[in-house]
Amino acid sequence: MLHVEVAGTGDAITFVHGFGLDGRMWAPQVADFGATHRTVTVDLPGFGRSPAPADEAPVVDALARTLDRLGVAATHLVGLSLGGAIAADFALAHPRRLRALVLADALLLGHPARLDTWKRCVALARAGDRAGAIAHWLTDGVFAGARTQPEVWAKIRALLAGYDGAHWTGAVTLRWAAPKPRERLGEIRAPTLVLVGERDTPAFHAMADAYAAAIPGARRRVLAGAGHVTSMEVPAVFNRAVRDFLAGV
Repeated sequence: MLHVEVAGTGDAITFVHGFGLDGRMWAPQVADFGATHRTVTVDLPGFGRSPAPADEAPVVDALARTLDRLGVAATHLVGLSLGGAIAADFALAHPRRLRALVLADALLLGHPARLDTWKRCVALARAGDRAGAIAHWLTDGVFAGARTQPEVWAKIRALLAGYDGAHWTGAVTLRWAAPKPRERLGEIRAPTLVLVGERDTPAFHAMADAYAAAIPGARRRVLAGAGHVTSMEVPAVFNRAVRDFLAGV
């Protein structure tokens, strides 16, 4: 069962976090959208306060069950980085439950992410050096923008300090409904906004381009001055972009 936090009333908007983080990363969005929407933030399996999955079902099925528990029939869905890949998977597996889709600096399965720290993090975690793996992960280029903002950087480090490295060691494996999504992105019919930070890595810009080109009618927007963790680095700009998009849905 996924850990979930709910606030506000109105149309549901669900936020899905990036790797190593958890639902608390969306605090700036909950504070904003909670005034007009029912905000739902989840911790993915093995992250934050969600345990390892009890079965081998796709993560998006666990998310659907969580929404069932909350009585949410359909939701706007916002995912960042790994959460973006989960959001796209949900759009393919549960299309009738999706009102609108926002893919922010989203990972695209099958596309080279070029995370230059990943293999070393896996090696350190499997050797029992969780702290070393996290410290090395924090040197990755995806955090270059966040490192220039002391308050944002402190929050990211605090969130990552609680991550146990289970996905690096193999103790937790995320399952996908559509493990080859690039072949099926054209099936997505929900209104879609693709966001990417101006200073995000070339690999994530390429993934944003691929999403925008393949999903029918998708809009692409670059957030000026931001790196990879756009929702935390430029929250006011991020929130306005999402609000403007939802207003036209």
